[in-house]
Amino acid sequence: MTTRTVGSVGSQNGRWRDARGRRNASTVIFLYFHLSSKLLTEICAGHNRTTIVNIPMKFSLPRSCAHYLFIWLGLVVISAWLRGSIVGAADGGRQLDERRALAGTAAIQGRVRISGVHKRLKPLPVFKNRAFCGATVRNETLQIGADGGVGNAVVLLRPLGRKPAVEPAAIALDNNHCAFTPHVQIARVGSELLLKNSDPILHTVHARMGNETLFNVGLPKWRRVMKRLDRAGVIRINCDVLHTWMSAAIVVTDTPYFALTDKSGDFQLEHLPAGEYDIEVWHERLGARQQRLGLSANGITHVEVIYAQEKPS
Repeated sequence: MTTRTVGSVGSQNGRWRDARGRRNASTVIFLYFHLSSKLLTEICAGHNRTTIVNIPMKFSLPRSCAHYLFIWLGLVVISAWLRGSIVGAADGGRQLDERRALAGTAAIQGRVRISGVHKRLKPLPVFKNRAFCGATVRNETLQIGADGGVGNAVVLLRPLGRKPAVEPAAIALDNNHCAFTPHVQIARVGSELLLKNSDPILHTVHARMGNETLFNVGLPKWRRVMKRLDRAGVIRINCDVLHTWMSAAIVVTDTPYFALTDKSGDFQLEHLPAGEYDIEVWHERLGARQQRLGLSANGITHVEVIYAQEKPS
């Protein structure tokens, strides 16, 4: 959860300011009265040199001008008060709109796990560039945590009866120490994918959706390539220069409601409009699971998705 603090008053650079670093109306009025009283006191005392806010100012004014100066300062104070009131009202309106937008929304807290007892996967053997990559690399295709929690499972939530807008974003896929990083990620339709190589050896990025090759890019260390992901679906990625152990997956989605499970298999989705949804959970080795959910306003729905134990290959 994100906690916002609004309206507290503190000190910043020696001045009174609110939590956003902005002087409020009452503070501005106080400062103007303070300055005006100091100025008038020194003028009426007959001083010909006065210092206002550490700025030397030389002037000579007859006492008969003091009341004009006081009127002028009063107008300045009124203007400052009006400005502070308008800004404060606008900020208050925005905060009210935010609270109204979040009120009545739903949340999901869930877990993806696998039944049975599992041993940790054996490392994958390396057949090429062993001097740099080593003899083996970690197998990331099935990450199982405590109590059978499954990491890197993709959770997609699609509302029934409407199609929410999806905003593209920028993502990246790196080749880092003979492995694709990140191993699994989620991208919105239309997103731009940056392909790069942090290793001193040659890699390729061969991307397929089903049996169709979307692109196959050679990546020496100096090269970077951008690709647009304009279709929803699962993209499987391999390296074709005899780096047979390397793999990754990008799930391109047309819904803005998604999550990736952590190492314990947990996930969370917040600020969801109440209503009916289809939830889909996808894993690169365990496959897909689907079910329908009804989300209530101001409520938290708990979901558990259980995969059956993998059959020995």
